[in-house]
Amino acid sequence: MWFDKVVLGLAVWTLAVSSYAQQTERQYFLVDQRTQMPVLSYPVQPNWLAGGKTTWTTEPATPVSWYVWMLSPDQQVKIIFSSLAVLPAVGQIQQVPFLQNPVLLANTWLPNVQTDHKLTNVRLVEAHFTPQQPDRNLLESRMRQAREHGIQPTNFLFTELTIHYEGRRDGKRVIVVFAIPMLATENRPGMGYSTVVELLFPMSFSCPPELETDTRARLEQMIKKVQMNPHFTAVVNQIASQRTANWLRVQNEIRNQQLEAAANTSATLDRVRDKWSEYIRDVDTVSNPNTGEKMFVDNRYDHAWINSDNEVIYHNNGFNTPNASTASFDPNSNALFNQTQWRQLK
Repeated sequence: MWFDKVVLGLAVWTLAVSSYAQQTERQYFLVDQRTQMPVLSYPVQPNWLAGGKTTWTTEPATPVSWYVWMLSPDQQVKIIFSSLAVLPAVGQIQQVPFLQNPVLLANTWLPNVQTDHKLTNVRLVEAHFTPQQPDRNLLESRMRQAREHGIQPTNFLFTELTIHYEGRRDGKRVIVVFAIPMLATENRPGMGYSTVVELLFPMSFSCPPELETDTRARLEQMIKKVQMNPHFTAVVNQIASQRTANWLRVQNEIRNQQLEAAANTSATLDRVRDKWSEYIRDVDTVSNPNTGEKMFVDNRYDHAWINSDNEVIYHNNGFNTPNASTASFDPNSNALFNQTQWRQLK
């Protein structure tokens, strides 16, 4: 399938550095609010909106979840991709219902499709699995992790779940396509079986039907240029390992890291610039109006907005307006965003 090779590389946090984005593109980067470290960056076309969010969770396997998105100037095309997620299951792989029937997950996610892509009258059109060959490095990594915790993997299943939905936006027909590579690892701790299903870099896009081919190609090109920050993922992997052993101790370590970063903002900024000089030309330090704390924003965008969930929107002058030199964009006045209150950062 069209995502498998790219997704596997990202799932194990080892994507090779690609060439610079074209000069017509701007490099959007997602900064983790807690550590003040960049999570990833990817190219955005001029006058497209871009945004995203990171969230620290209580899950030992996935302590940080994140997602990013981009939206075309006419607001007809939206692209979303997000971090790895884990679905636990009981029993052997061939006994897990949602691995046998793709419609189960497709129906479960239907409300999220409606919310994330701002659609009405959403319906499931089709869902299917396509078996794939898993990356050898990915399998070896999962084998090693399981054995470190005294678990013997007994079976693996790698497949890609493709889902098609249909709905309406502003009275027009819109399609939504999901592509979700999934690695299921069957374990046998003690006398029973359990299965861990990893959703590897889920992706989706919505657009009018006639733009499906172009949108698919745009997403492929964007994903090829995604830059994961190895320093941030190293922190996450370390914390995930520690959480497995001692959840309370890791909570204190996270807090200490946060306090250390806050106490030494200039050192943090220097470290970010040193490690990401190729990706981040410069940043502005602004005050988060929700917390009063300092945060980074990309100074190559004309405007940045933040809501109470610390989601950030970046855009340039003239987004979705006939006069790009004078007109502005306000998410509080836009039906796609005004379900929450946005405050301007710059």
